[in-house]
Amino acid sequence: MSPEFMMRITVDSDCATELRHLILNRCGKLVTYIRMQPVDHASRMIVWLCLAKPAVETIIHAVMMALPSAEFGKITPLSPTLVR
Repeated sequence: MSPEFMMRITVDSDCATELRHLILNRCGKLVTYIRMQPVDHASRMIVWLCLAKPAVETIIHAVMMALPSAEFGKITPLSPTLVR
């Protein structure tokens, strides 16, 4: 399934591994790209996910239940020219 959206999530650095495992266990085949970048002197991590539409709600729900301090950023549709 090709990616349709880019989602941004910010978590505390000590939750980054848990977030990664949660995403891969719940929607591994629907997520094609995960990028993590430390911010705020590495106390927080911004995580970008490139994913298929069916994974959006699943990930939001799973993250909200497991990591209530996570902050959701933009969920941006990908341009058809970027998806190949």
